[in-house]
Parts: sequence; structure tokens; C-alpha cells
Amino acid sequence: MTVFGWDLAVDAANCDFKKITDAEHIKAFVKELVEDIDMVAFGECIVVKFGEGKLEGFSAVQLIQTSCITIHFADDNCSAYFNVFSCKAFDEDTVKKCIVKWFHPQAVKMTKLERFVP
Repeated sequence: MTVFGWDLAVDAANCDFKKITDAEHIKAFVKELVEDIDMVAFGECIVVKFGEGKLEGFSAVQLIQTSCITIHFADDNCSAYFNVFSCKAFDEDTVKKCIVKWFHPQAVKMTKLERFVP
């Protein structure tokens, strides 16, 4: 099988509440992340707040020329869930450093998958 791309899932716990609830902060983070991992944005970053109770929070989607970046923030427990999928290789440690810089999580868990073409 041939590797088609890489999918990085990052769970960030106990983030800074003010930062995860600020749409402009989230957009600025996405812009820097795209640059830091040497990707090219396709269109504007979409940031929308929705949900109720434990599910309320912002979600963000940024298409990149090689796939996409998605993020879901949970206001209730100050957590964030990031996914970076790309057919172009990227450095997962750079993604983690950018998340820590912008959202100050107390704990970070990363899972990286290789996606294959059968």
C-alpha cells in the first residue's frame, strides 16, 4: 500500500477559556499554523459557535491545498480537539508547539495516522 496522507488528531485539555472563546484569536491561530507547517490556505477560515450545554463552543474549518484543518472547542471543560489532514507531510511537533503557544493547554495527547491508498 502507498501512503496517501497523514492525519494528526490532537486533544488539548484545560485550555485558556478566553482564548478558546475568541473567534478572532482562533482565526489568527489557524493562519499561523498553516504557515508554520508550510501549507497553503484555500479560502478563508470558517469559525462558528454553536451547540448547547457541554457541546457548546466554536468550531473552525480551514481548507488547505492538500486537505484540511478542523478544530472543535468545548467551552464547558475548556478542551479543544484539532485534526490536521494532509497529503503533504508535516511536522506534528510544530503543530503541538503552535497549539501550546496559542491556547495554553495543561495536557496534550497526539495521535498520528498514515492514510493509505489500497
